[in-house]
Amino acid sequence: MIIFADRMKIYRFIFICFFIATQFRANACDVCGCSIGGTNFGILPQFHKHFIGIQYNFRTFNSEHLILGTETKSISTESFQTVELRGRFNLSKRIQLFVFLPLSINQQTENNLISKISGLGDISTFANYSIYNNGDSLNKKWKHNFQLGVGFKLPIGKYNTLNNNNELNPNIQTGTGSFDILLDAIYTVRYRKIGLNNSTIYRFNNSNSNNFQFGNRYTFATNLFYWANIKGYSLLPSIGAVYENTQKDKHNNAILTQSGGNTLLSSIGLDFYYRKFSFGTNIQIPTYQDNNITKSKLKFSTTLLFNF
Repeated sequence: MIIFADRMKIYRFIFICFFIATQFRANACDVCGCSIGGTNFGILPQFHKHFIGIQYNFRTFNSEHLILGTETKSISTESFQTVELRGRFNLSKRIQLFVFLPLSINQQTENNLISKISGLGDISTFANYSIYNNGDSLNKKWKHNFQLGVGFKLPIGKYNTLNNNNELNPNIQTGTGSFDILLDAIYTVRYRKIGLNNSTIYRFNNSNSNNFQFGNRYTFATNLFYWANIKGYSLLPSIGAVYENTQKDKHNNAILTQSGGNTLLSSIGLDFYYRKFSFGTNIQIPTYQDNNITKSKLKFSTTLLFNF
């Protein structure tokens, strides 16, 4: 009965965390390419294990943009819901494969007309090589894990769907229509229960069949975390920062001046581990930004993983 009561407390805790996380709304700008998403790793302990799971995101923002191929400006409201299937698979002691497959529901409201695009997004995959990892050394107080990786993004999602005004907005699509190259690096250092996780991703974007090219995107994230073991389960609270840089988009090799920018966000997160399951939520609040048109307000993600 005591074990059953403890399990009920754990399940209740997971439900409350999920409920709280799904009450938040995130805001971002289409000129930063938010509609095509931004793959991120987050804090990924238990290096030796595979995992498979889902991540849910909700984002909404207002934007003022040029209609593609014209000089006409338009004001609209966009919202994005994404459920991403993600997995990590250990191919060898040093090589890991990451796969991210998003399912998106994107909606644009412009001039009282609602346009909705839904379906699979672009698939992203990384192959990471462990340069150094002493996490299995029981006699080491300092634990280090350093990985370098390369990957690509396959153009599976829609990128040519017109809205109700018979206009093409690249930022409302579920995909970009281009094959893109990805580079990443992950470094985690931990002393006893305190650790620092750093990760960076650079995406080289190519042009699609519409001669539209999203600007290259660079993201760096750092998180200070604490690993706490409590009666059979673990909690991992974290605080940190995220820096995002997006270069300007191009159409027919012409630079779109209303695109690109920089954002610095403060982040706070909580991960919960119980046996083979882990649940996490992360909230990011902008502290500085110089994006050209719109201003980010809040971002969040909620993740559920099965580790095996």
